[in-house]
Amino acid sequence: MSSDIGFRRVGENEARIYQHGDHVGDLYRHDDILNRGEVFYVVHLSEDPRGPVRVHDRSRIREVAEERIRSHPLWSS
Repeated sequence: MSSDIGFRRVGENEARIYQHGDHVGDLYRHDDILNRGEVFYVVHLSEDPRGPVRVHDRSRIREVAEERIRSHPLWSS
């Protein structure tokens, strides 16, 4: 299955999320202060009233971002 979203790194712990070349949100990496040495990621889509979502498993970032885009309450048609 081919994905139509992409990520562009803009800082050490920050990336932009794009769909079909349009900026649709941001991805942030944070140190997990409750689990020393661990990190988590935050997927935050533009205009999403549900707010950001945490992702603890790096391998699931694309999957979570795709699902959030697909189910975005203001973008779904």
